[in-house]
Amino acid sequence: MNKILSIFYIFSLFVFLVFGIYEEEIGKRDWTIRNIGQYENSLYFPYDDTILVHSKLLNKIDNTEDMTTSTTTTTTTSHVISLLNSSNGKQRWRQLLPIQEQTFQTLTFNSFDNDYFLTLTNNKMIRYWNRNNGELLWNYDISLAGVEGNCNVADIINKDGIIRILCDQAILFIKREKQVVVLSNINVDGDNASQLKSLNLQSVYSISKGNEIKFIEFDSKFKISTSKIQKLSNPIQSNQLIINENHLINKQILVTLTTSSNLDIISFSNHDDHNKSPKIFNTNLNKILPDNQQNLEIKSISSISNNNQFIVVLSNGNHLLVEFSIENNSLEIVKSIKRTNIIKTSSSLSSLSTITTTTTTNEKPSTSLLIYLISSNDVADNNEKNEDNIGEYSIEIVNGGLIGSEKLSSISKKFNGFIEKVSSFNGYILISMSDWSIHMFKLNGAVVESLWSREESLSFILSTEIIDYPLPDISKLAQLQYEFNETDGFFTHFSKRISTQISDIFGLNKQQQATKVNLPTATQENEQIKKIIIVTTKSGKVLGLNSKDGNVLWSILYLNFNGESNLMKVYITKKTVYESPEVAIIFPLNEKPKSFISFINPLNGKERHYRVINNKLLHTNVLSQWSDPVTHAQMMYWVINYPVDHPSPMVTLYPWNDKTRKQWSRLKQYYFYLIDKDQSEIKGYGIESLADGKHGGIKSIPTWNIKFNNQKIIGISSMNPHEIIQSPAIIMGNRDLLPKYINRNMITIATLDDQPAPVLTITLVDSITGEIIKSFKHQHSSNKISLVQTENSVVYSHYDLMSQTQLISSIDLFERNIDWKTETVSSFNSTTATSSGQLSDQLIIKHKSFVFAHGLIKTLSLSITDKGITSKHILVGLTNGQILPIDKKFINARRPYPSEATPNDAEEQLIPYKPMLQFPPWLFTTYNSTVVGLTTITSTGTDLESTSLVFAYGQPDVFCVLITPSLPYDILSDQFNHISLIVTSVTLLILAFVAKNYKNSLLLSKKWK
Repeated sequence: MNKILSIFYIFSLFVFLVFGIYEEEIGKRDWTIRNIGQYENSLYFPYDDTILVHSKLLNKIDNTEDMTTSTTTTTTTSHVISLLNSSNGKQRWRQLLPIQEQTFQTLTFNSFDNDYFLTLTNNKMIRYWNRNNGELLWNYDISLAGVEGNCNVADIINKDGIIRILCDQAILFIKREKQVVVLSNINVDGDNASQLKSLNLQSVYSISKGNEIKFIEFDSKFKISTSKIQKLSNPIQSNQLIINENHLINKQILVTLTTSSNLDIISFSNHDDHNKSPKIFNTNLNKILPDNQQNLEIKSISSISNNNQFIVVLSNGNHLLVEFSIENNSLEIVKSIKRTNIIKTSSSLSSLSTITTTTTTNEKPSTSLLIYLISSNDVADNNEKNEDNIGEYSIEIVNGGLIGSEKLSSISKKFNGFIEKVSSFNGYILISMSDWSIHMFKLNGAVVESLWSREESLSFILSTEIIDYPLPDISKLAQLQYEFNETDGFFTHFSKRISTQISDIFGLNKQQQATKVNLPTATQENEQIKKIIIVTTKSGKVLGLNSKDGNVLWSILYLNFNGESNLMKVYITKKTVYESPEVAIIFPLNEKPKSFISFINPLNGKERHYRVINNKLLHTNVLSQWSDPVTHAQMMYWVINYPVDHPSPMVTLYPWNDKTRKQWSRLKQYYFYLIDKDQSEIKGYGIESLADGKHGGIKSIPTWNIKFNNQKIIGISSMNPHEIIQSPAIIMGNRDLLPKYINRNMITIATLDDQPAPVLTITLVDSITGEIIKSFKHQHSSNKISLVQTENSVVYSHYDLMSQTQLISSIDLFERNIDWKTETVSSFNSTTATSSGQLSDQLIIKHKSFVFAHGLIKTLSLSITDKGITSKHILVGLTNGQILPIDKKFINARRPYPSEATPNDAEEQLIPYKPMLQFPPWLFTTYNSTVVGLTTITSTGTDLESTSLVFAYGQPDVFCVLITPSLPYDILSDQFNHISLIVTSVTLLILAFVAKNYKNSLLLSKKWK
């Protein structure tokens, strides 16, 4: 019997496992981009051809993205370590360091075992990692050893794994056994010294603010054995005392720039002899320069290699490749590069020394290759134009080991923006740009080839918009629109239509044919492209992504973007139903308070025209119900702070032409509001009169004002402009209609009062009249909240501090009496709802709260479909990076309590209320992966009503997936057997005819009998 029960239990376990998500489903309808952030530095490992990269990641604190607010979004810095394949740039693993550690000091590999490396962050946290899989082996807080001040360098000095840590006024030696053991803690007088730096495995050095270089050596017991001070020829100028700019170092020499024309070079060739001090060689630049270049100053020194060659940048822009001979104590010019447009230089062995001084002991010197990048055109950084944001650079490589050698190879490539950093190692050249992109090149013989690129600007997305790809035969649609919009009168329409038909028949309309050939559509080579995801990033770069696989279709960089504002909005001004779609990119300029509006083609990323706004931009929006009769673009307006701080800001209508000027009064039907989070105030405005008929300036007038005293505004939401509402009412169980209170002008405001206990208030406001529809309060709530509106509902998440639970609340609004024939701009009647009693007679407001059992919620969004027929789902983004779609029926505020449920509720399929929300794991759209740093989720409809495209992003990951909220009722699966369907249908048809004939024969035989 026990054996039978055991078999039954095992069988039941397998039955439950059937409901799991299979691995082959991941990646079928979704894709993920796992970014690493802004490149900082890297280490190259030749034996497995990988790069260990340290990068910087920016994290958004405020999740608000509304231009109506006056508060800017703030960011913090964290750090990322990742291992990339050198040949293709693919990521093997990635580790995100804690966001609390905002500084990064050292990335050092174990020269005695390259499978491990060390990091020092936040000036005190040591971590030891496995390089092969990114596993953290152990960590140690240096402050536990009693060390005061900051620690700046950490390296591994022997095969026993002893770690040397250089701090401001101490040198620490630790070793990891079962736990971290402090072997030695040496205090160093650092009153007149700068940071300690590593010279080799036994020595350290420091450069003072005067003219001294101090060398410290240690014995086998990690005690100071010798301490030597070397006097420089001249005191180092205070403005030159910058790490890696005033001195260079390799295994043999230390080069110090003391004055604008003087170099001190210290040789370590006899440094092992403890009785001798390091040799110093002083040289004046004028001693080695030609006569025609005398009296030039040294701007900087860079790119030292193992054969003692380095770059000297002169004041006239020329570069000198010089070499120091240890035998002769002489400095000679190897090559004079008379180019004033050199951007960056790098040596093939220098990148390692800028990160760590711990090098492989058996490493053989190799030929030094000097890489320098030359700009062939200046990249303009102005506020008027953006067309010159692509700079063309030449990568030229010189064999620095041979005096007088010429250029080995070169390659020209166009980059967006400016070159930030250049690293070179073992024939690879890695370049990071100001747009956060990373490019890898390789020297293959005498040829430089481009290997791969990474668009790391996607690690910080500011806003998104999704646009359809053009339909086939869109040129015919555009021709019809031209005929009926640009011509007046019946006879004109008729004659134009006849002439167009004749031209099509005889092939005379060459312009239309040319347009049809040149315009890419969804049925040509881009057949699989259904949507273009337009994203704006903090680097000032705007990209168009393929919704199918996330590939970058185009990109455009705005060098004049003010990145500190973290605000760059994108609006669709002309959809692809027209032959020439258009989107507007709006952002503040570096030159405050100006703003910039760029109109681009979303199909290829080409800028068409732009406008510079000379005043502070307060608010922008697109009027979806009003289009320009000339360009077919949706009318848009922006609100500027002019006159400055005037109670009635100026509104500008765009496009502005003779036809829109005649119709400007239509703008009086529209209202807008501005939010001042600092003052906890919201102001509503209407349109008063035309102020500037030449440029489209219109005067506004204040209509209402709400002041939240002693409360802080922490969240705002409004209706999604892309949401389609199909049903204005609910059919109840008794077949009565319950009208939905659908008010597209309603906004939801979340405020928090911290005194004496935190109280969260949710206020529903009509944005036209400024009337408060309803307010709800939650005691002991935190400031972590997210809101979303759909049809007649408001859904928001909040965290209860008292019970330590994550809650989701839902507000559903209905109308008691409604006149279906009446059309109103605002569906809230402020004349009758002036008191709470009268309001209850007009509206039915339901409210329910639920406990969410799957973790903390970061953001909420709404699933959008093309026609709005499919059931609405609330997309819940969790802090752990998971995304869960929840059917609105589970958080319906009309869910009855079990004791109050009626047969009509059961007929309506209302689920009895339970406070706990629990969902099976296979409902998560992210499967077993996560969107790290998830901040925002957006969605749009597709050609299939059952399917919605969901795009989510955070810092640094990007995720896109197709979901079917009501299951795929309008599509067949990929595994559907079409042949079997045809065979079955034909077989049934034949059998039907056979059965019919057989029946007739039986009847005939029966009659004869």
